[in-house]
Parts: sequence; structure tokens; C-alpha cells
Amino acid sequence: MERISRLARKALTLLDTKVRSYGFTPVVHFELEGGFKPSAKMGNKQLNFCAINQAMAKLNLQAELKPEYWQNQWEYVSLFEGQSPLTEANNLEKAMQILPSLLKQFGAQDVYIRPVIWAGDKGSLATGSKAIFTDKSRDIHIPNAVQLNLSLLDSNGDNLMADGPLAEQIQHRMLQTSYDCCCIFLPEEEAYERLKLKTVYGLTDELSSPDNLSGGHQGSIALYRQWGKHNQPMGVEPLLVDAQQNTLTTHQDWRKTARIEHRIGAASRYFNPHLNVVYALANVVDVLHSRQKGALMPIGRSGDNQQIYPSRDLPDSLYGSATFPGGALSLFKQNDWLEQIIWLAQSDHTVANNKSCSEEQDIGSELKQAVIDFYESKRPADTKGASPSQPANKHFAS
Repeated sequence: MERISRLARKALTLLDTKVRSYGFTPVVHFELEGGFKPSAKMGNKQLNFCAINQAMAKLNLQAELKPEYWQNQWEYVSLFEGQSPLTEANNLEKAMQILPSLLKQFGAQDVYIRPVIWAGDKGSLATGSKAIFTDKSRDIHIPNAVQLNLSLLDSNGDNLMADGPLAEQIQHRMLQTSYDCCCIFLPEEEAYERLKLKTVYGLTDELSSPDNLSGGHQGSIALYRQWGKHNQPMGVEPLLVDAQQNTLTTHQDWRKTARIEHRIGAASRYFNPHLNVVYALANVVDVLHSRQKGALMPIGRSGDNQQIYPSRDLPDSLYGSATFPGGALSLFKQNDWLEQIIWLAQSDHTVANNKSCSEEQDIGSELKQAVIDFYESKRPADTKGASPSQPANKHFAS
């Protein structure tokens, strides 16, 4: 993993520099979901998120921890403090290392950063509701995501995701490239089981995210402008609250919060923040380079001028299954898009430093091989059958 991070940091710096050469500033933020098992002395009490966030601030992590939707689920949310994409990746890498021990200091017995917490909660939502539970009880398999938020600022600091076709073009490109590169953000076999929670494990009512590649503002790769994934207004901030902290007046600035949210990633101890930022910036560089060369294909639209989004299912396994031989890893092996974009950025750096290409390390190719080598080293002895199912009654699997 360290070899991947080392090469990814180099590639990230090259791509960041390339984006800035066009006059733009890339902005990346992460959201990471996880879970915990409370200790006996903690009982039914909630984690002390205020104390945890104070400890995170002392560690210079530009983020906060907050409770998530499911019982004993938490979410790491990065703060908007002007950090560079490299710093943001560094922050998440550090957080994934320290959060397990940090949460245990505040009452957690075990802490989980994994795609699914099997039987992590109990309950059943009323039909058509996202908030009202019935008196029925059943095991709930909690899905945990890593979301990558991407924005682009111009020289005046204005958010280019708010207007115009550029954001749609980047979203469209991410929809295209996510298929062959899905092992980057779905880095273990259980991540593919997470995609099946709606269809196989009957959680259609509880989960709003689609299990395939889809666009719009509600898809798995969403473009948020005025509206969020639940059709809620975006960028609403409270201006005045009463003594009971009820909001009395609000202000809305959705242009400030406009972004592409890549919501397919699975929480995993194998998730590499630097590699995922490389993937995000590579899409930006690809679109900006194509626009500059006049080689960008027009985005298809319907009769009412709504963008037509490509939509498809993802592979059902990392290493291969009966329905998808070869799996997601084989797609990554066969595709050279990522290394080509990194080489594009590296070529500019080479020329700027008066070096020849023969003198330079091919960072893109080495990074791709490092990813392949890492996954191959984790390959199960037998991966010819279907992807493994998980026992539905296993509570808080470690």
C-alpha cells in the first residue's frame, strides 16, 4: 500500500499542477462512513463527538466526526478550509489510521472501516418512508461509503461547477471512466457485496443510492447544484436560531457548494485516498485537455435539453465470478486511460524542467503496476467461483 501511496502522491502533484496550468484550482473533499461497537460501560449512550472533534483538531485534521443515519454509524466529513487536494488526501489517510484508536478512547469497543457491517442494526422502515420505522424487526446490513467531492475554481475564486457545461462534461467523463477504474474505489471483495444490498438483501426502501453508474443530481456520480440527492435545496445555512436551536431564518448559496459527488466508493481499510484523488484529477485534466484541443465530444441530450447520462452495472466481483470472469481487476489491467493522463501531465513537467522523456520515471505505468501487484498479493487462493456471501446473522463482523 505504501508503494501505491508514494507513486500516487507524485502523480497527484503532477495532475494538480496540470489543472492549475489551465488557470483553475481543483478542490477535493472526502466523506467517510464507518461503524463502531459500543463498550459495555458505554451502554446506549452516543459517542462524545464534541470531544472526538477536539482531539482531531489537535491532530491538525481538517475534518469533523458526526453521527450518521444508522445506529452506531459515524461519518468523517472534511472541512472547507482551503486545503489542497494533496493535503486532503493526507488528512484522510491519517484519519483512517487514527480513528479506530481514537474512538476507543471515547467508549467504542471496536471500530469498523469496511464496506458492510453485517447485521449492524435492526429495524424496518415503513413503505415509502426514509425516517419512520415500523414495529417489525430485522437485521440491517449497514453500507459504508467513501464519497469524493470535486469542485473547480477559476482565477477569481468562483465555483465553475455552478454554471455552464464544464461540470457536466467532467461528470460525464467520470461516468465513462469509473467502469474500468472501479477497483480504485471498490478495493476489496466485500465492496461488491455492498452494491447488492438493495437487490439481494432487500434494502431497497432504506437505501437511496443506485447500485449502478448513473448521473443527474441523484445518481451515483451526482452533480449537485440547486438540488441534492433527496431533492432538498442545497447550500442552505441558518442565519438565526432560537433558544432551542430551532432555525428561524436561513440563507441559501448553492453556487458555493456546487460540486460533483462521486458516491460509489466503499469504505475499506484498502481504500487509498491519494490514488482516488489521482483518479478524480485525471478526469479533470482529461476534459480540460480535450476542450483545449477541440476534441471533446458533445454531450447527448433529450428533447427537453436534459443531459442523457450513460448508465450501466458495475462488475460484481474484484477478482472474478461466474457471471463476470476476470472481475474489476481485469478491467483495470486492460485499460490504459489513467496512465496516459498521468503521462500527459508528466510530459509538461519534463519539458518545463528541460529533461528528456528517457530520463524520467514513467509514474503512471508504475502506479498502475503497483495497484495490480497489491491486489494480486491479496487475491484469494480460489477466485473462480461466485463472490462470497456474508452470514446475515453475524453481528458487527470484524
